[in-house]
Amino acid sequence: MFSFTKKQEVFDISGIKIGGQPGKYPTVLFGGVFFKGDPDFVSAEKHLRDMLNISKKTSTPAIPDFFIKKEEHIENIIDFIDEKLPKSVPFSVDIIEPSVKVKVLEYLNEKDLLSRTIYNSIHVGVTDEEREALKNNTPEMAIIVAFNPKDKSPDGKVEVLENGANLTDTGLLDIAKKLGIKKILVDTAALAPGDNSGAAIAAVPVIKEEYGLPTGCAIHNVVEKSKWLDDFDNSRKMVDAASNVNIPLFGGDYAIFGPIKNAEYVFPVIAWQDILISEYVENYFGTSPADLHPRRKLF
Repeated sequence: MFSFTKKQEVFDISGIKIGGQPGKYPTVLFGGVFFKGDPDFVSAEKHLRDMLNISKKTSTPAIPDFFIKKEEHIENIIDFIDEKLPKSVPFSVDIIEPSVKVKVLEYLNEKDLLSRTIYNSIHVGVTDEEREALKNNTPEMAIIVAFNPKDKSPDGKVEVLENGANLTDTGLLDIAKKLGIKKILVDTAALAPGDNSGAAIAAVPVIKEEYGLPTGCAIHNVVEKSKWLDDFDNSRKMVDAASNVNIPLFGGDYAIFGPIKNAEYVFPVIAWQDILISEYVENYFGTSPADLHPRRKLF
């Protein structure tokens, strides 16, 4: 449990606050929609409703993270967001293919949704076309992935943020700021087991202290790639949900927890962890929880 000497940024998107000293604001949870396969809009609507309901019950903020893998799905998914997601709820778009990124940004602008958008993500593979699209269609917030293929330690993650590790013309933080993105979340890049995966957690307090930016990761990815858990099928979801407590415990601000259908397991676990941290840091550091915090809601 931490208190940082660096001033901690707190960013707001559609009323959800991300960042700050540990114990002040609840951990924000991103749930993946259309995680695998082609979009199932009926199922997605149900899972969104369930996640928002458990978010309200626990006072743990929820942000749906929409995977958009193919160009032919862009308009249908964004129209679904526009029509089915409550207007007060922000969302992130998770895209791998650069050409799809450009078209998604353009269509989000056309639909007047950029003020609720978290762009997931900018990394060392950022293209000139992507930069131009971000400059012309700037989202409210963006996730910067601190992945350094040459050095996967916390120091390597800082290097790629700071100067690009000679993989980009400048550091990723500088790239984002030059594109006009003012609200930046740092993702510490959780890798597969055996690939210095623990550095994703160890880097959270390092980056928070260095930059004061909201920081988290998708530690779920490490669990998903832990094949030995196949021998413990009944425990896999429990391990997956529990893995996320590492993020707030190390001072982080948000967790990308995997498929949205797992919300019922993850939200109570994180609410419990946030309550535990809040109680300690208020007693020790004097950091009082915000009004919309699980400790206020559940006690």
